[in-house]
Amino acid sequence: MSSLPQDIIVDILCRIPVKNLLRFRCVSKPWCKLIDGPDFIKLHLAKSTSNQPQTFLILKHSKNLYWVSLDSLESPSELDQPLMCYNHCVKVLGSCNGLLCIRNIVDDIAFWNPSTKKHRVLPFLSLERKRYSGNSVCNVCVYGFGYDSVHDDYKLVRVAQFSSVESESRYFESEVKVFSLVRNHWKRIGDMNYVFHYPGTNGVFACGCLHWVVSRNVEVKDKVYNIVVALDLAVEDYKEVALPEFGVGDFDVELGALGEYFCVVSNHRDIHSDVWVMKEYGVMDSWTKLFSIAREQVWGYFGYIRPLGYANEGKEVLFQRDKSDVFLYDVNKKIVKNVRIRSSPISYKVNICVQSLVSFNVYDRRKQIDGDDKKNVKKRMGAGVGKRTEQPSNSKEKRPGIEFDWDIIMNHDGDAVMQNL
Repeated sequence: MSSLPQDIIVDILCRIPVKNLLRFRCVSKPWCKLIDGPDFIKLHLAKSTSNQPQTFLILKHSKNLYWVSLDSLESPSELDQPLMCYNHCVKVLGSCNGLLCIRNIVDDIAFWNPSTKKHRVLPFLSLERKRYSGNSVCNVCVYGFGYDSVHDDYKLVRVAQFSSVESESRYFESEVKVFSLVRNHWKRIGDMNYVFHYPGTNGVFACGCLHWVVSRNVEVKDKVYNIVVALDLAVEDYKEVALPEFGVGDFDVELGALGEYFCVVSNHRDIHSDVWVMKEYGVMDSWTKLFSIAREQVWGYFGYIRPLGYANEGKEVLFQRDKSDVFLYDVNKKIVKNVRIRSSPISYKVNICVQSLVSFNVYDRRKQIDGDDKKNVKKRMGAGVGKRTEQPSNSKEKRPGIEFDWDIIMNHDGDAVMQNL
């Protein structure tokens, strides 16, 4: 392949599964540098997300994790996850771009790429118990994992909610913290003043935001869970997402992502389920009802269904039913196809995961470069050059023999650089 143009080589390699690419790194130094490069990793990820053979289901049953190809749905393989399990199971907090976020019983948390078998353990995060007075307990602790495309950063959100143990008290407070892979630390953001419908359910990542089904009311008798709150990972702020008109009657709402669209399913209590997608995120009028699934179309108990993603080039949608098994819905023929994963557990929880080369080393190099830049700025400041004064952000401060551009410093990892001058 040495005689082929570089762009042809890249186009061929980006379609190859991760397992083979890891071996191809040994072919030559140029190939190793290419495959480890951030541009190639993003290109390969884009191909993987549109390629069903490189998409896997992560099955969690009891203490074990398994994965099985969406293309074959046969013979799951057990995964050797990196966290100590202490004779207890690990929980999958989310899946994004080939990375899984997992947590064990003692609250060790890691970002893990099961394709490359690389992982990163996050700094330990405890609850700020001293902030809360009186007889209060943490009765809800939920997570959400996603990708901030604006800053090219993977983030984990933890929402802890505290309430009073005294029945006559209406005390309620939340604590929201965000972990950034780029900065490698947790920080607190504004409180989330909503009550969660499903306290053990992770946030659903779609369109750059994490989503939860919530209520505004603390009182049990007044709780109506008909609100979806979204946390935008780029600006780290909340907003409510308007839902479509589901009609009359009792129903539960399940959230998901179908391709590039945010998706909701209204489960009408053992009668039927309606599947909606938001064609233009944030615009209520863009809600489109894709199809309905009637009770009699699904074999066995039919409590609720949860969308997992597209299959067969978008011709089918994969659902999980009541945390027990999965089935496919043919969008064109409007029929349900029952799926039996050979050698799988009877019941399991499911996450979608694509094969990817997403590497923590890329983010380590970014932090090293940023750190070197900050050190160079400090050295220059220590030498008496460009001492901090009040200047417009786009102005240039004059010094004998040097022109110091303040705009570049303020925009290069912005606040962190300026705070350390």
